[in-house]
Amino acid sequence: MNEETVIISPELAAGGVGDYTRRLLENLPGMPGLRLIVPKVGNRPVHSFEQHPVEEIDATIRDLRDRLPTRGGKVFVQYSAYGFDRHGYPRWLIKALLEWKKESQRTLAIMFHEIWGFWPIWNKNYLLQQLHRRDLRRLLRVTDAVFTSTSSQAGHLAALSPRCPIQVLPVGSNIHRLQTTDGYRQAGLAVLFGLQGSRIRTLRKMLPSLKALGSTEQIRRIATVGAGQSREGDAEELALLMEVELVDGFEQLGPLPEEKISQLLSLGEFALSAQDDLSVTKSGTLMAYAAHGLNIISCYADASKPEPLSLMTSPEELAKGVPPQELELRGKRLRLWQEQTSAWPHIAQKVARALKM
Repeated sequence: MNEETVIISPELAAGGVGDYTRRLLENLPGMPGLRLIVPKVGNRPVHSFEQHPVEEIDATIRDLRDRLPTRGGKVFVQYSAYGFDRHGYPRWLIKALLEWKKESQRTLAIMFHEIWGFWPIWNKNYLLQQLHRRDLRRLLRVTDAVFTSTSSQAGHLAALSPRCPIQVLPVGSNIHRLQTTDGYRQAGLAVLFGLQGSRIRTLRKMLPSLKALGSTEQIRRIATVGAGQSREGDAEELALLMEVELVDGFEQLGPLPEEKISQLLSLGEFALSAQDDLSVTKSGTLMAYAAHGLNIISCYADASKPEPLSLMTSPEELAKGVPPQELELRGKRLRLWQEQTSAWPHIAQKVARALKM
């Protein structure tokens, strides 16, 4: 008889942790006894999942305890502090997992997408932060496998529980790469993909550099693509793009189907990113760039830093001139790095091992 496996996720919507859960399930081996549990948090809708039953529960200790496997079984948690609780401290979730683990002594694995908030001692949320850390310390001590998406978060978790091994597992690409045969890329086309807020932040931060690269025609056109549009956001994004003053202008493409986004990423010569050292490995957008072999122009690129930042190109370096062969090599190495560290089959294999599947 197959043991029951439960995956707890704060959401199943497209994007973010929900998208991560969907991609993971597409690549995990078949699990007849799998159930998905999603708590009710505010007015957020719970999306269905075609292949597996989804149970919506109240965000309480008792309701979750009643839904976990009663005889053995395995539990995998997609942990996002604010995803499970609007204050960023899902006490009910932690307490229920501790009780279940104590009674069942079976396998518990957690992927920490997000840990706790960092507040100064004079902030009213500081006490909440300390209580959250205390409870997570207790949870880490009984968890069989712990993953997180960044080395900085791994360091914070390891400080709480030094004996608990933490595995850094970068997120996967949120866009499947279509197979292309011609390898043609449009010279000077830079793609900026992601939610609108992220696109605007990137344009703000990189505006002087983009203007400089546009004046030398190393970047000739920018195409922005992604969801999360608003009237105010559209206006600000338009104003920033106009300020760059590119010879071939720009396009605001908005949300597109996945295959269209993949085609655009395969066509561009460059991608634009402002993800720093702390967030670079938890960006599905950046992984989509890497999976498509794009040359990533980043204000945080640095040859002395670990991959992938060492494989990116800074605006200043590009302005001085980088040989085409070197740019092509960096794109290929970024794609290889992504395949070896955060391709969905690789992520699923790591999780399957943790769950002893």
